[in-house]
Amino acid sequence: MARVIETFCDRLQQLVDIDTPSGGVEQERVAELLAGWLAPLGCRTEWVEEPDGPARSMVIALPGSGRGVVALLGHTDTVFPAGTVAARPFRREGIRCFGPGVADMKGGLVLAAMAMETCAARQRPFQELRLLVCADEEVRLRAPAVSVHAAGARAALVFECARENGDVVSARKGAVWRTMELTGRSAHAGADTARGRSAVSALAHEILRIEGLTEGRPDMTSVVTTVAGGTAANTMPGDARATLDIRSSAPADLEHALAQLGAGGPYDGVTIEIIDRGTWPPMPRDERLTRVALEHARELGLTVGEQLSGGVSDGCWTGADGVPTLDGLGPVGALDHTEAEWIELETVERRVQLAARLIEL
Repeated sequence: MARVIETFCDRLQQLVDIDTPSGGVEQERVAELLAGWLAPLGCRTEWVEEPDGPARSMVIALPGSGRGVVALLGHTDTVFPAGTVAARPFRREGIRCFGPGVADMKGGLVLAAMAMETCAARQRPFQELRLLVCADEEVRLRAPAVSVHAAGARAALVFECARENGDVVSARKGAVWRTMELTGRSAHAGADTARGRSAVSALAHEILRIEGLTEGRPDMTSVVTTVAGGTAANTMPGDARATLDIRSSAPADLEHALAQLGAGGPYDGVTIEIIDRGTWPPMPRDERLTRVALEHARELGLTVGEQLSGGVSDGCWTGADGVPTLDGLGPVGALDHTEAEWIELETVERRVQLAARLIEL
């Protein structure tokens, strides 16, 4: 176990100590390191251009002697800006590791690579095992171009971190993200009140309407996450803006929301524009894959359950394409997107074995 943990930590530090903000090209260094570790296995490597950013995705494929394709998914970007590593680089304290992206999701990338190494030394009951190293998951508006390499796969295994209690993620909600921009007419708030048309007043009505879309839909959340409007304390606000975050595990809920987003008003003298910021489908639960994963986890001495997550991942795209998908197969961790983000090392070796068993199903 000590050798596995030391290898894991050494590799994780190499990845974490590279700043990889979304929209940057340094993400490709992470993919190159993964490819270098797996090259001795005889893997095929292919870059895939992504239309939404400068960073490319990569496919690292291990040939087998069995049937079908198994896809492993992980992403290279983090939410942290350039310079974060200099301020708080990777560190290990006892059984925990800290640093930008240890949980989301560089720890998962290392674990996936080590699962590939484990499978390479065994019978390889697959035609090809493909690690899809995806770029810009944190900000991307659509499926990664590299996801075509998971089409028709026997399974897609996603290495976002496990939940804090060790659970895997068997299903995810989909999401609709939009920006609402309202344009009215500015005027002096006291002398020319009647000439103005308040975009902020219209937005206030819209906030109540948008957040009320969840009525009768228990799986759905609809949240106005940011608002802005106006230019001065004594001026009728001629513009306003809000960002919308709508999620559900039921596709019909998202379709309902999309149909209703532009149905507000009318408001005298105020126009509304809805700007698309992306729509991600739900990741449906695959009963067989989830059941088998929990059985193998118990055999390995892991305490693992399953959860529905409100967050999205690239598993949403494979699941929506009909590929049996299971997520949360990375290390146990928590506090993603914060300075306190962590993963634990105690179960890493057993989770590598769990991933290898799922690959070999």
